[in-house]
Amino acid sequence: MRGNVKRFYFLGLFAPLMALLLAFSPLSSHSSYASSYHPSVPSYYANASSSPWRGTTTGWANVRTGPGTRYALVTTYAPNTTVAVYATVTGQVIWGGISTWDRISSLSSSPLYIYGGLVVPITSGGGGVNPTGKEILISLSYQWMHVYQNGVEVYNSPITSGRPALPSPTGTYHVFAKFSPTTFYSPWPPGSPYWYPPTHINYALEWHVGGYFLHDSWWRTVYGPGTNIWHYDPVYGWQTGTHGCVTMPLMAAAWLYNWAPIGTLVQVNP
Repeated sequence: MRGNVKRFYFLGLFAPLMALLLAFSPLSSHSSYASSYHPSVPSYYANASSSPWRGTTTGWANVRTGPGTRYALVTTYAPNTTVAVYATVTGQVIWGGISTWDRISSLSSSPLYIYGGLVVPITSGGGGVNPTGKEILISLSYQWMHVYQNGVEVYNSPITSGRPALPSPTGTYHVFAKFSPTTFYSPWPPGSPYWYPPTHINYALEWHVGGYFLHDSWWRTVYGPGTNIWHYDPVYGWQTGTHGCVTMPLMAAAWLYNWAPIGTLVQVNP
């Protein structure tokens, strides 16, 4: 499934909304779409510090003069760019209910901000965004998840990934948001073949911009090879793959949620 989490969070098991395009496309600079928040530059800062903490961008990240898409676009950072964060402020929610923006310029200089959902901290141990040696490996070919710590497999589970029309994106990512419980809301309108009603989720870990999650799915009892295409579930009947998310049995999702901190590496292979 892919969609919008709603609560403080508008979710998903996935969704390329116009708000994302405006927030993260290098072509966007001023307009705010799908959001009514028009902040002024804040006069105070949360967690302000003259000694910044270091973080890494998890994807392409626009640098703006304020905490929202209506502020001028200064430049765009590539994934895995190291930044110094001097303060965290509340600003425009772009996706996933995340309202934090990280100031990457000192408080005595011109303000520069990156959306907080695109920055994960680097620990003092120098281990980057994966300091604990934790990695989640998803094999789309085998529909299986392997979980490693310091190179040793500690868990594995069958999964179900995106259907052929809405495939799960491959590549290297990191967990940047966790929700338990939450509700997914369809980014597709009623009448769309991809629409689904508001759906309760027990454990959700977001790993890619646009509402791509690792999560449980109570409406499935069959996982593993062949479940990302049409197959028969003995309890729920004929089903196909997800809307782009990676789903798994409840016990696996609960284990993963408790094991994987923010910043855990997620590798999705073909």
